[in-house]
Amino acid sequence: MTRFRSTSRQIVALIVLLYLCLGVLYSLATPVLEASDEFKHYPYVQHLQTNGELPVLEPEVCRHSPDACPWLQDGGQPPAYYALLAAVTSWIDTSDLSELLWRNDHAFIGDPAQVCNKNLIIHRPTEERFPWQGAVLAIYLSRFTTIALGAGSVILTFRIARELFPGNRALALSATGLTAFNPMFIFVNASVNNDALTILLGSLTLLISLRLVRDGLREPLSLWRYALMGVTVGLFLLTKLSGLAALMLLPVLLAWVGYRRRSWRPLAVGFPVILAAAALVSGWWFLRNWQLYGDPTGLNAFIEIQGTRGGFPTLRDWVEEFVTFRWTYWGLFGGVNVRAPLAVYRFFETLSLLGIVGFATWTVRSGELRGLWLGLRRPESTNHGSLWWIPVIWGGILFVSVLRWTVISHAFQGRLIFPGIAGISTLLVAGLHHWFPRRVHSPLSLIVAATTLVIAAILPFTSILPAYAHPEPLELTDVPDDARVTPVPMGTVAQIVGWEFEGQTVTPGDGDGGVDLVVYWQAVSPDSADHISFVRLLGRDHELAGEINRHPACGMVPTSLWEPGQVWRDPYRIPVADQARAPTRLRVEAGLYNPELGETLGVAKVGEAKLAPPEAVPELENVMSVTLADGIALRGYHLSPPEPTAGEALTVALRWAARDTPSRDYQVFVHLLGDGPTPVAQGDGSPLQGYYPTGMWAAGEIISDAHKIQLPVELPETHYRVAVGMYHLETMERLPRLDGGGDSIVIPTTVTVRSAQR
Repeated sequence: MTRFRSTSRQIVALIVLLYLCLGVLYSLATPVLEASDEFKHYPYVQHLQTNGELPVLEPEVCRHSPDACPWLQDGGQPPAYYALLAAVTSWIDTSDLSELLWRNDHAFIGDPAQVCNKNLIIHRPTEERFPWQGAVLAIYLSRFTTIALGAGSVILTFRIARELFPGNRALALSATGLTAFNPMFIFVNASVNNDALTILLGSLTLLISLRLVRDGLREPLSLWRYALMGVTVGLFLLTKLSGLAALMLLPVLLAWVGYRRRSWRPLAVGFPVILAAAALVSGWWFLRNWQLYGDPTGLNAFIEIQGTRGGFPTLRDWVEEFVTFRWTYWGLFGGVNVRAPLAVYRFFETLSLLGIVGFATWTVRSGELRGLWLGLRRPESTNHGSLWWIPVIWGGILFVSVLRWTVISHAFQGRLIFPGIAGISTLLVAGLHHWFPRRVHSPLSLIVAATTLVIAAILPFTSILPAYAHPEPLELTDVPDDARVTPVPMGTVAQIVGWEFEGQTVTPGDGDGGVDLVVYWQAVSPDSADHISFVRLLGRDHELAGEINRHPACGMVPTSLWEPGQVWRDPYRIPVADQARAPTRLRVEAGLYNPELGETLGVAKVGEAKLAPPEAVPELENVMSVTLADGIALRGYHLSPPEPTAGEALTVALRWAARDTPSRDYQVFVHLLGDGPTPVAQGDGSPLQGYYPTGMWAAGEIISDAHKIQLPVELPETHYRVAVGMYHLETMERLPRLDGGGDSIVIPTTVTVRSAQR
């Protein structure tokens, strides 16, 4: 037994050591103020350190003058974590924080599909390099302190796993590694973020809860045990309001213990002691909030600053945001905008699915679920069974609280259930072990731990560091020859000297897609203003079909920092707006504007891209199939109105299909015919008014194309035919039908024109 304990401690110590090394690596890879709302959390610490008092939320000030309220809504968070860091950094002069807090108001927050512009802060690398000084030193010292808190959570995972499965060392060690090497857990604990202390206290709450239930089922508990839990909950509440979840868990557990022991004492005496101890620790903070905001939680002021999502989430919202929830449990960094390779998420999602299904299967096959049910039916039974259901309830309460908060704000993030990560890791490993014989549990645990360790060690180099790599200025000669263009002036500030752009096709609804473009800017003369670059897509009728507005040079180097002659390479990915009409050609433009004056300094037309038709199109009521030459076919039509009046317009909606890519651009002819071959009215034109010519069509596409025929006022009242087809404008040569039916298609439905004299 002694050897067993010694070996386990050594392995846990090794896991903790590896975690600490990874924590330092993640901390160094992430620029200051870039990690998990750090730009709001650290100003809270600095204010407390400098002024010796908690910040007061003033919604009007915070919304309109963020420089006077750098902590924004997070200034309303409970103070325990921030007080700890204020004490640790109390000896550092952090008065230079305002110089570091140059916010990038155009950052792509919450959009991991975008290229560049991930940075929440405009960085000046020379001011942040080692040896650190001032606020930079305080931030790194705060991060390292937070990493140490995470080590406590790792150790608690081992203790919790041992409580839940006392005879399974491989499971306990594997669960410890799964927590320690979870990339998101490392990232959160390698930043200035009160979630770190929340995770530690949440894990401690779970451990004490397990022991309260285990011991309480055997014998009456002394009051000091309840008081200890109360102090823990009080510290939890004084760290983050998610500590309220503990006050939902504990009555359930104490009621269970009382029910099994046929005693009212655990709930009637124990819970009031817990509440009293928690109130002694944290009650003053709730009283302060009541006095300041008229709300003991202060959430009214918090939400007024943060804002709400503006409506109850739709089913589509939940489905889309659940992807973010899964990714942010395992590793979505920065401002929820720096993602790992997709293969990493596939690995962790497979691991999660196997663990969840395996655990559920284990509870049924092992009789654990039946044992829990029997415990409810036969409280006098001395077989108390396993306590696996406690971390399940704990995780469920945390998950529901996240759902509740997501209704208010866009906050469906997996990291918010990390106070339950120790139990979750344990149950996931238990589920994985269920699929394999016991003899392979140890090597399986080693494989899982080694894989997650390797992934966690690689991600700072493959994902985080590249996202924040600061661009360097180029010389004009560095612009590739095939990218150079005649300089396009952007006022007197800069000029576009080149771009990298190829004809591209994008599809509607492609969330990760967009038109890719690289612009080369050259500074011409110094300018103290920070001009904003824009790239945009113009679709049908020159409507805006997509745009990007941000600082140039990947959002990292505002124009006020440019020096004459410098050239900046600047990649963009322009997403297509959901409301953009498809299909169409997209005109791609780039330029600069002055946001203060609302003036455009210059615009360059870069080229054209293609917005393909949607994959699904509604059926037309009149279906037909006539194939023309050069890969074009007519598949349907619709006439509106069915009986037009002379002088009105007849709309002929056509449904074309591309069997192949047409070799040239064709015009569509739409002729209204009487008794003879000569049209009495016509509505010829390029498909979709020229915005989607046939030369852009691709095999398999379905194109809806409407043409209007203006009917003459004097047109006699009678029946008319509509003939359609295509021709080449320069030669006037029509496309023949492949069935030998000539070079036009007569629509079967006749049109009855009513006299305008009626």
